[in-house]
Amino acid sequence: MEIKSLNRLKLFLIILTVIELTYIIITFYDSKLWVKLDTEFKVNIIIGILHLTLIGFFLKEIWYDNSKEKSKKIENTFMILILGIIGMWIWIPNNTIDA
Repeated sequence: MEIKSLNRLKLFLIILTVIELTYIIITFYDSKLWVKLDTEFKVNIIIGILHLTLIGFFLKEIWYDNSKEKSKKIENTFMILILGIIGMWIWIPNNTIDA
């Protein structure tokens, strides 16, 4: 895998994490704003599309890595699909931005 593409994935993952955490905080602390964001601006759909797009990029990185065996690829795929954003943080190497 290329370090450059992993760094890009990590950057997009950081952005998506901030967006999702902000959305969750708004959900719990300001229900009027939350309803307005969902009904008028369809923010929940936009976040869902961003989330699924990033999962697609992660799965592409997993399955196009020829250095891993198929069983490890399947294991990583299930981890990302089941755990979602937490699975993406577990999968991505911690030293990608430093390298």
